[in-house]
Amino acid sequence: MDDLQTARVIIGSYTESMPHVEGKGKGVSLLSLDLKTARFEEVAAFEAIRNPTYLAQGQDGRVLYAVEEVDDEAQAGVVVLQIDGDGGLKLAKRVSARGSAPCHVTLDRSGERLFVANYGSGSAVAYGLDHQGLPNDDEVMVIQRTGSGPVTDRQEGPHVHQVLVMPGDRHVLVCDLGTDEIARYAFGDQGIGSEPDVVLHVSGGSLPRHIVCSQDGRRLYVAHEAACTVGAYAIEGDNFTLLSETSTVPADFAGTSSCAAIKIHPNGRFLYVSNRGHDTIVACEILADGGLRTLGWYPTMGRTPRDFAIDPTGRCLIVANQDSHSLVCFEINGEHGTLTTIGEPFEIGSPVCVLFA
Repeated sequence: MDDLQTARVIIGSYTESMPHVEGKGKGVSLLSLDLKTARFEEVAAFEAIRNPTYLAQGQDGRVLYAVEEVDDEAQAGVVVLQIDGDGGLKLAKRVSARGSAPCHVTLDRSGERLFVANYGSGSAVAYGLDHQGLPNDDEVMVIQRTGSGPVTDRQEGPHVHQVLVMPGDRHVLVCDLGTDEIARYAFGDQGIGSEPDVVLHVSGGSLPRHIVCSQDGRRLYVAHEAACTVGAYAIEGDNFTLLSETSTVPADFAGTSSCAAIKIHPNGRFLYVSNRGHDTIVACEILADGGLRTLGWYPTMGRTPRDFAIDPTGRCLIVANQDSHSLVCFEINGEHGTLTTIGEPFEIGSPVCVLFA
């Protein structure tokens, strides 16, 4: 790691305990990372926020969006923060998430719309943004999903876990863990359509959690939380064709694990998934036909790796170990896709989202 020596990293963490997590975090933390030694230092923190479990940043790097994952629909919100030149964080606006337990937030490529996934209420929300990047309360659309799945304690109803804007900004994909469906909605100047135009049904009880598209929009990869597999699909117009399904854990693993995050390397050649329970990052090569070849499993030096992020240059990967309260940095071999841990784990309370500023 020669050229750029430092990077800014933003972390979202649980501030309050929930049935699945012990909340020890500050909220939103801005860190400095020495890319040569993998040493982290805190620059700033914004603590007047509850359970900011997913983050997204505006194109100019000055606006940060966070969802507050709380079960009470009246209190669950989307918080907009401004980042000043010195790295300070201050509140710009807070709006309702229009649902309960929001767990994901993202923007379209123009920076004109903000999308929120509400896990608890099973809805997807689209907010229009003004010229300052602030959500417009008068320009909002709520897509309420319906249905259920065979896993009665997890799929009693819809649970939207992610909204993904597809390359080209003509469609969005809504990943619904509760119904084992990925629904495609038309997207344009008037917002998103009220009904899906395509619905992809994955294996029953597999719990599709997170999805990612190739840069050209011709491939879709789905991380199935319960099945611990990645489904690779070819996209041709309105058709989604399954190419392969790859396990995220070794064949001889007998323990309990579940998938969390899925990301593609900036060079488009490698794909990574975090395994909670097996406590690894699995690395895969993306083959010419879009299928996957497993390269190996890399222990995260902690428990329950949730989210992770790859820096824009593709040189390093940072993983958030939720239950051991730490961040760990890996160096990525850009030629082979393998990972090597560098530095020591950085102690931080209940980290669950990682974002390179």
